[in-house]
Amino acid sequence: MSTKWLVVVVMLATIGCAEQKTSVVRRGGCEVDLKKICSAYFSQPQFTLNGQEYDATRLEQNSRRHENIELPYKYPNGDLIATVECQVDTSNRTISYARLVGGPPIDEKAVAYVRSQGLCADQSPDYGKMLTIQQQEITPSGTPRN
Repeated sequence: MSTKWLVVVVMLATIGCAEQKTSVVRRGGCEVDLKKICSAYFSQPQFTLNGQEYDATRLEQNSRRHENIELPYKYPNGDLIATVECQVDTSNRTISYARLVGGPPIDEKAVAYVRSQGLCADQSPDYGKMLTIQQQEITPSGTPRN
């Protein structure tokens, strides 16, 4: 299981403000599409939620049709950059929306970190390869049934 998702999500989340209603976040000349981050995470063959491994079938069988799942974005040292909420259609793993829902204020350090990770739109990021998420910390807003 790759932990690349956390880093990418953290970086992308740092670009926006503390609460966003759009999936595109712009800050300090860097633009990140949170919906693409969520999509890349749930497009993996396997991913972790609440410390448990999931695949498409298990997610669909153990979750509501439209599940809200929060992905924490952190620096490598574990400090929170931001949290991205993804609404996932669990039957086909498409993302209905994505937005920032929390974290400290986005500062220039966060923007510089996101840019250093190649996550800004002008850097043509491959979110599927760059995301480094500490998957054990990812929790749905409503916990999936086991």
